[in-house]
Amino acid sequence: MISVRYFKDGELTRIKLRINGSASVDLPDNVIAIPAFADMHVHLRDWGESYKEDLTSGSRAALAGGVAAVGDMPNTKPPVRDPDLALKRIKDASTLKINYRLHGGVPTDLSLLKGYVNIGIRSIKVYPEDYGLIERIIKAAAVNNMIIIIHCEDPSLFRSLKGNDSRIHGENRPIDAEFTCALRVMQLALIHGARVHLTHVTDPRIVDLAKLSNRITIDATMHHLLLDEESCIEQVNDPFYCKVNPPLRNRSIRRELLRRLIDGSISIIASDHAPHASGEKFQNNYDNTSPGFPGLETTSLLLLDLWRRGLLDLSRVIEAYSSNPLKILGVDNDAHLLIDTKSSTVIDPDLFMSKAKHSPFSGWVTMNRLIGLIKGGELLMVDSDYEKVFPGLINENTLVKLSRSTK
Repeated sequence: MISVRYFKDGELTRIKLRINGSASVDLPDNVIAIPAFADMHVHLRDWGESYKEDLTSGSRAALAGGVAAVGDMPNTKPPVRDPDLALKRIKDASTLKINYRLHGGVPTDLSLLKGYVNIGIRSIKVYPEDYGLIERIIKAAAVNNMIIIIHCEDPSLFRSLKGNDSRIHGENRPIDAEFTCALRVMQLALIHGARVHLTHVTDPRIVDLAKLSNRITIDATMHHLLLDEESCIEQVNDPFYCKVNPPLRNRSIRRELLRRLIDGSISIIASDHAPHASGEKFQNNYDNTSPGFPGLETTSLLLLDLWRRGLLDLSRVIEAYSSNPLKILGVDNDAHLLIDTKSSTVIDPDLFMSKAKHSPFSGWVTMNRLIGLIKGGELLMVDSDYEKVFPGLINENTLVKLSRSTK
């Protein structure tokens, strides 16, 4: 049992949280508890890409980032595009200590969506390569009461230009490809009565449009909110590392997007955790650089840092990265995150639990430190420097013992 200040309804109140163990601990006032986070957009890889990440390493990365529930994407190798393979994936993840949900891939036969529903899958992920079937997909998903999660970029507007660094990616996948897709998808959602979620939105215009319909929700990532194409290249000593889908935008667009988070227009944050081997991200040409960044271990630190710097209320952080994504995943919160508000963290990819030991945020300092995660009465994650704070509460069920770089 621990006594800790717990944040609820805009206030901090001291409560007791149950942890299995022999001790009863009173935590100091600089340590607070909040609902653990939920990340509705992650790629846990495994199978043919287990060298990038697997379910075990991905779940440990989640716990290290204060995340107790995830929505896993179906672009595995092989891709999850039918109920049988989806069921295998769910069974493979059944022993994980985090809450695991799978988004189904678009099947070749849309009648198979009913099979997804029968095994508990409530959402379908649509990629740009599925865009030619978008109306049929939205109509079929609406009939089956499934949420359509869309990576919204119209591939007919893509180009194949060559360049000297990752800024060429924004020319090859222009922002208008995202905007055009969003316009069409929003219209189809209204026509067919579908629930649509636009993921990793980069265009502030889309955020504004989404507010006009209760059938449309959106999320944004911390890399699109905090990095632009110029600053990322300056941060990382590699010309093409910053390649990501959708691309990082220019500074003015990125700042407008951040304003939408601050004013509450962006209601969900997701990491788009996309782990790749270092050899796939560094010292390659444009075509051979894999798009995406690992994000499970940085998103919470960066989001909480905005709170500590006075840009967001803590209640908004919890809504965006816990309660709102949990609604889409269909999961109840049963975990709590412990944060030291008087300590800081230096983001050090060498210490990641993920197999992907790199990040565009390497070296960033955040004004917070995640020191523990409690789920099901077990302390599943603990910062190694704080082990002495939890005497008798750390046991074989403590899956993740963090090392953190501090300033």
